[in-house]
Amino acid sequence: MSSDEPGPADPRELVADVLTAPETGRTKLPALLGLLDVGDRQVRLGAVTGLCVVADSHPGTADYLARRLLDRTDADQSLEVSLALGYLAARFPDAVDAELDAYNALSDAERDLDDLTADLGSATLHESSLGLEVGRTMALGDASGPSRTDRHPEVELDDEAEAEDEEREDDDGGGTIRGRPTGGPLAGEADWLSIVEYESPFDRLSVLAPRDRRRYCDVYRTLGTVDGSDVAVGIRLLDTPDPDGDAFRSAVAERLDDWAAVATLDNVVSLYDWGHEPYLWATTEYTDETLADRGRFAPADAAWHAERLAHAVSALHERGVVHAGIDPENVAYYGNVLEADERQPPLLDNVGSIQAYRQFTDPSTYLDPRYAAPEYYDRRFGRIDHATDLYHLGAVCYRLFTGEPPYAGEFDTVRERVIQDRPPMPSEVADVPTGVDALVGKAMGKRKLARYESVTHLTQEIRRLKESIEDDAG
Repeated sequence: MSSDEPGPADPRELVADVLTAPETGRTKLPALLGLLDVGDRQVRLGAVTGLCVVADSHPGTADYLARRLLDRTDADQSLEVSLALGYLAARFPDAVDAELDAYNALSDAERDLDDLTADLGSATLHESSLGLEVGRTMALGDASGPSRTDRHPEVELDDEAEAEDEEREDDDGGGTIRGRPTGGPLAGEADWLSIVEYESPFDRLSVLAPRDRRRYCDVYRTLGTVDGSDVAVGIRLLDTPDPDGDAFRSAVAERLDDWAAVATLDNVVSLYDWGHEPYLWATTEYTDETLADRGRFAPADAAWHAERLAHAVSALHERGVVHAGIDPENVAYYGNVLEADERQPPLLDNVGSIQAYRQFTDPSTYLDPRYAAPEYYDRRFGRIDHATDLYHLGAVCYRLFTGEPPYAGEFDTVRERVIQDRPPMPSEVADVPTGVDALVGKAMGKRKLARYESVTHLTQEIRRLKESIEDDAG
């Protein structure tokens, strides 16, 4: 995906450009739709003409236009909307009829998504099964959005860039944060949603719930439709701590490329697409909870989850991708299980993202310091690389088997213990199977040479531990 050239500032010039060269007007459809909301009636009528002309030149846009116009039928400018819909209905009756049927059935969408996300507890959806295009390469343009409220305000992990805290406005009652819409279930009325839907691989995106603040982003629970199939989608409006910086945009684009390259792997959150207008956004499969939301696992379940996470990281490394930020908040689950004891696959989320963001903001904003490897605190321990993922996997294994983080206390205490003390032993806080201490201790070695040689070796150790636990239980 490449950045479009900025269009004319005068809406009349935009309409004139489309009427003069309708064959190039396809990329201007979101802007034309936006003109239907302006106060000048002549501009609105011009926008209607432009939409009709573009539809004639690009018949494949008829369903998109019908969908977006139907969303506006309750607006003050319903006359112009009716004119455009009437023209489309006469020229493309099948497309308009199909969209009208879908629009009338939209009230059932939330129930459909509840059923869908419940089904996801026993099966992983990937792009290969949906026929979606994955992770298109993009050149990021202007983007804006908030920085995340720091959950560990006293933490400053060592890094080549200084941390810079951003004040966020209180958004409980609506408003904006650095140009991004906030508050309330208003996504269906926002221009940005129209653009995301147009640029995404989905035929329809129906936002079903107010935004939810997550790590790296605000996310909207969404029902996506593609080729007649419904998909649980999360629309993410990503944080942009340096919205005008070319270096930030390049760093994010590189990491999104990395994530896209592994998005079809088992136990990795699927990244469907991303874009940069009007905000930096991404569409992913929807997840409802994280490991941080869960308590302690039974030993057999802990080993089962650990093996799948290790296998996923091993597959990442085989493709040259380092996650660099594995902790409980970056291990996601679909949620909405059908049975209380149902095993859901753990999914690695935000693959590689911290490697872009840590250059422009406090790394502790995106990585729990209690799980961070020594190299995050002191450069003497080396660079952030494949061995960092090994340490983080060991720390997550500690959490899986004990239900507790490997370290606790204020930042200074945690930092000192990570750098100076031996790795924590799970058996010191919980009754764990034989072998867990050795596995976690080696994976969380302070020095990289003391850790496992590769994630493949760690995976083998986890598998042997799981088999031992199963034998003891059987």
